[in-house]
This record gives sequence, structure tokens and C-alpha cells, in this order.
Amino acid sequence: MKSGHEKFRYRFVYKAAHLISPFLLRKYSFKTDKMKKTDGNYIVMANHLTEVDMLMVCAAFPEHMYYVAGEHLTRSKTGRRMIWAQNPIFELKGAPAFDTIKEIVKRAKDGNNIMIFPEGSRSFNGETEQLPQNAAKLVKMAGCGLVTYHIEGGYFVAPRWAYTVRYGPMKGTIKHVLTAKQVAEMSREDLAKLINEDIYEHAHETQRKNMYSYKGERLAEGIENYLIKCTKCGELDSLASKDNRFWCTKCGLKGIYTEQGFLEGEELRFDNVYDWGKWAEEETEKLVDAQEEGALVFHDGNIKLYEITDAHESIDLLNGEVDGYTDHLQVGDYRFDFKDFYAASMLYYGKTLLFTCNNRHFGITGEQYHAIKYQKLYDGFKKKQAQRRLEAKRQKAMTE
Repeated sequence: MKSGHEKFRYRFVYKAAHLISPFLLRKYSFKTDKMKKTDGNYIVMANHLTEVDMLMVCAAFPEHMYYVAGEHLTRSKTGRRMIWAQNPIFELKGAPAFDTIKEIVKRAKDGNNIMIFPEGSRSFNGETEQLPQNAAKLVKMAGCGLVTYHIEGGYFVAPRWAYTVRYGPMKGTIKHVLTAKQVAEMSREDLAKLINEDIYEHAHETQRKNMYSYKGERLAEGIENYLIKCTKCGELDSLASKDNRFWCTKCGLKGIYTEQGFLEGEELRFDNVYDWGKWAEEETEKLVDAQEEGALVFHDGNIKLYEITDAHESIDLLNGEVDGYTDHLQVGDYRFDFKDFYAASMLYYGKTLLFTCNNRHFGITGEQYHAIKYQKLYDGFKKKQAQRRLEAKRQKAMTE
């Protein structure tokens, strides 16, 4: 149990952050609605676009709240300061969320406000991920109110694949404020629909209407972390980038990333990251689906395998190569069968894959490693497993 002194510190630091955050966000021309005081506590759910989203929410909500944050922050100086200043609820990516959910519900029932980015991770292409009904179920379990908050413009300030931050307009809008009674009266389906509609953002569609400028340096660098397939020659992992330029190292396709967040080039098939990225994802999924069971699909060298302990420490296991098969990953002498995975998730710019296998938490990372390929391998395995279960049920029903 936290002492009164610690709780005072959390509220004092939050209030101070609320007061200075508008000044810190002025370089983004940030505008936001302000939350009015309510009788009951609430959970805030918002779309997730930048690393400063928490500061944006803090500017909009004067009353103290606890944040749900990625566990990887505990291994950084920023994370250690966050623990002292705000005592966040940490979530381990690529792992079961039971403990996180339990802590959210506990703090909410104690009368606290909670801030959640229910997508879990920032979008690579600028479109908000559709959430399952579990998001609504969590709010109902917490027994408190719900506030939905929509962030616009953040994707072009900090694309998840990019190494640099840019400066341009962002705004936040409070969409709905529901009391605990209203939440309780809504069906889980209707509540999930409301959350999805309120926090949905398609950054490129919005930007085509506004065409704001997002100025910065090295705008294109890192774009190959998401655009893993060349649209001209079809090669995987062939793109490179420098400053505002990108090109294919195999066929010479080239283009630039503009301050408006679009792509320009004579031979480009797409003028934006969203369409190119969705195409590359679909092509990668087709490649995975077409493989025979147990086939080798991807190989990468110069990677590091590490384990995350229960004490939030990172232990390096080896530096070497990874082979991705349709049913497992092989890293040196370590074999990780997908059937033993609980979950897998990408981290940072898309250069790290986190996963839980046999109740142990691991990470694979590398300078030229594109985790999205291995995420698609695991997703493809899950898809085929689900299809097999569905077919087995169908066959059983036919024989009964």
C-alpha cells in the first residue's frame, strides 16, 4: 500500500505537469479540450500516436490519473523517474495482461482515474487499430466512468517507424464523458463501438484535407522499418533511407518523404506510407500463407536475443542469427515453438520483437532486423491454428 506522502507526491507532480504541459507542447501548436470536474472517477481511453501523448492527455485533464505504460520503460532512466513521480501501471508487451488488468481494476475501484491507450502500441501507418470488446469489458469491470479522447496530427509528428520528431499541428478532443451508471447500462457491444468510433483516426485521410507541414530533420530515415517490400522489384528488406530520401538498393527505385507526410517520386506506386505499408503487409502475409508447414521463410543475421526477468532486468543470451519458420523461431541453440507462445508484439521502431514462450519473456532485436516479418509469421501460425480448430468443429458437427 502506498503511503500518504507518496500519494501526495503523485498528485503534486501530476498537477505541476498539467500546468506546464501547454507550454511544453506549444512547439506542436497543440490545442485541446479541457475536462471539467466530475463527481465520480473515470478511465480515459485515447488513440496512441506519439511519445508525448501522455503529456497531451495531462494538459487536457486537470485531475490526477494513473497511466498504463509499457514495461520496457522500467529499464530506462525515464521509466525510473516515472515510477518515482507517478507510479504507472506497467504492461509487459507480448505477455499476458492479467496482472495489468487486475491493477487497473483495483486502482479504479479505489476511486482513482486511469489513463489507457488501449491499442497498446503506436500505429505504424497512422490508422487506429480496431479494438475487441475486451476494452469495454475492462471499463465495466472497473465500475467507473469512461472518457474518450481523440488525438489528431500526432502521427506526422512522430511516425512509429521514424528516428526523428517533427513539429506541426496536433489537437485533442474529448468525445464522450460517461458516468459509471451510463457505462453499466450500456451493452458491451455498444460500449466497444463507441470507444472504437471515438478514438479512430486515419492520419493520411485527415492530412489530405489539411495538408499541414511537419518540419524536422531526416524525415525519411527509418521508413524501411515498415516499408519492408519494394513495390517495383518486389525485394524484401531492400529499402534504405537518408535525410528526406529513400531508395531501393536492388532496383534503384527512389523517392522523398515530404514535410506534409506524403511520398514523391516518378516511379512510386503509392504516394503515402499507409497504402504502401498495407500492401507490403498483405504481400508478406501471402508469402507466409503459401509456405508448407515447417518451411523456412525468413533469415536475419546480426541480431541479439535477450530475456526479460521478473525483476524487469534484461539479460543478453546471444548475438547471432535468427531463422523464422512457419511454426517456430530458431536463434542459435534456442528453439521457440509458436504453439508455446502466449503472445508476440513489436517494440520501438519495429526493430524488436517481444514474445512470451513457456512463461518466459524474450526479445529479439537488431540494427537491420525488421520485426514485422516475424510478427506476420506468428500471426500466420495462429490463423492456421484457428482454421484447423474451426474445421475440426465442422467435421465433428457433421458426424453427430
